[in-house]
Amino acid sequence: MILKELNDLYQRLIRDPQRGGQLPRRGTSVQRIGFRVTLSLSGELVGMDSLCTVKEKQKNPTPVPMLVLGGNKPSGSGLNPSFLWDNCGYMLGFSDQEKEPPEKIKKKFESFKERHLSLEKQVNHPAFSAVCRFLESWNPENTKEWLKDENLYHCNGVFYIQGSLDNVHELPEIQEWWFRKGGMEQWNKNDEETGSAEEGMSLLSGEVGPLASLHEPAIKGVKGAQMSGAKLVSFHCDSFKSYGKEQSLNAPVTESEAFAYCCALNYLLSRKESSLLIGDATFAFWADAPPQEMDEMVSQFSACLSIPNKESMAAYDDFTAKRLGELLQTLQKGKLDRDTISHGDVRFFILGLSPNASRLSIRFWADSTFGEIMESVQAHHRDMALQRQWTEENSKNPDPKLISPFSVLRQTVRDVKDMSPLLVGVYMKSIFMNLPYPDSLAIAILQRIRVGERISYIRCAALKAWLIRKARVHGHNQSHDVIKPMLDLECTQPGYLQGRLFAVYVKTQEDASDRILNATIRDNYYSAASVTPLYVMPRLARLYSQHLSKLGKKDIAKKILREKLVREIQSKINSSNIPKFLNLEQQAYFTLGYYHQMNSFYQKKESESTEEQQ
Repeated sequence: MILKELNDLYQRLIRDPQRGGQLPRRGTSVQRIGFRVTLSLSGELVGMDSLCTVKEKQKNPTPVPMLVLGGNKPSGSGLNPSFLWDNCGYMLGFSDQEKEPPEKIKKKFESFKERHLSLEKQVNHPAFSAVCRFLESWNPENTKEWLKDENLYHCNGVFYIQGSLDNVHELPEIQEWWFRKGGMEQWNKNDEETGSAEEGMSLLSGEVGPLASLHEPAIKGVKGAQMSGAKLVSFHCDSFKSYGKEQSLNAPVTESEAFAYCCALNYLLSRKESSLLIGDATFAFWADAPPQEMDEMVSQFSACLSIPNKESMAAYDDFTAKRLGELLQTLQKGKLDRDTISHGDVRFFILGLSPNASRLSIRFWADSTFGEIMESVQAHHRDMALQRQWTEENSKNPDPKLISPFSVLRQTVRDVKDMSPLLVGVYMKSIFMNLPYPDSLAIAILQRIRVGERISYIRCAALKAWLIRKARVHGHNQSHDVIKPMLDLECTQPGYLQGRLFAVYVKTQEDASDRILNATIRDNYYSAASVTPLYVMPRLARLYSQHLSKLGKKDIAKKILREKLVREIQSKINSSNIPKFLNLEQQAYFTLGYYHQMNSFYQKKESESTEEQQ
């Protein structure tokens, strides 16, 4: 199913006038080119120019992607020169890497030169002959004189004839020879892996044709995978072989279909609009629609997950930025559904990939409609809705109105590299399919809080969403009303009430000491109070009385309001049945009760300030 949909995507893209010329066809590949060797028509060297671009806040220049003739360079130690493009070792016989012996570099250059010279008569083109004359006369020792930027020593290069409109490999006559006159076959006839491919029936289309023993080109753009690319379909061990089928013949796909799905996936992963990185998982998404409509859908979907800020919005054109801004406002209001978005009935696909040595693991796969997926995303943000701690009115760095999935997962670990791959996969599946969030999410967040980290807006929003979907499983149809985004004076959950009471104790200590404290009740007792309140809260009640007496000397009105608030909370608590132990769900309620109560202390008079309601 996955390969078929990617193959269909390639066919749609290749037929598109805007993208057809950018996508590789069989016999071509997209390579990152860093420099260009300029020659005269007689083969004399004119210059070597950098083609790299320098992006803002970037030290090293970036090679530009270019469509060239021939596939990716295969891995291995054998000689594998490319056609009219290659790295410095092959093209110029030069390398600044000490680990490569000079003899090996010399062999690379000689193989590159001999392969081109052997085809000069067959190609029969002045530009190609100029390249041959250059290779015959070139002295690799002169490389540093002409190619002065050391960063280019590790880049690929191409050839160019002075005064021409195209690079040599882009000339129409060269392209004609390569595609229609057997150029690909002539170039590859001396490769080690020659021989006719095995014929068989494809699992994708049912057609009979030459089957791909290796699915090329390799997939690039997955974080953590090999830089040279990894395989989505590959069999390596004998235990995976059956009926004598080796390599990828266990999953029979024709060579053209393998090339198509690999190119389509590389296309998605190369674009920030159609791919998203969360932890070690890379997600690619696309739609079963014409490319222009697909671009609209994937940009909307990506924006609803990554939540671009003002700086990242500046990268879009004015029309797109306005459209995405309106979409995010609709999402924030909770009104995003099939009636408010276009293309709701179009099939939409999400593929999650993770690195696995030289191969890729499929972490997640979804095949649904765009409307269903977006409604699931809306449900996620609706469940995450929470009263913010820091707003535009009281902070230069306010809490976000919409929280991205990565921001939530980031709160589960000390460092991004420690993010659990399993948690990432299950959490994203919960979002895309509107399922209960994993318990491991709540466990990880509560663990970070217990070790002394902040009870932050994002952590509490994630716990609230987790509790809402737990309640939904237990039969509450209107589960979003079970836990309110702001302080709920009617909530009687044991953990929530204990969390509110704990917040009152903490705030009273802060007020009594003018917040000049080395360690607060929150620092010393939160972990124990949120798990075993029976053994901690009575002790804190005695400390509260002492702090309250100090508060009374400074502000009698505040003391009276604080006492009324404590009585209001305690009236809902059965003093003879204070929980000895709070389970995971009640620990999350405790955290939310603490957050809501503390947040209410700092709200303006026109907000839901608890003390003013008493």
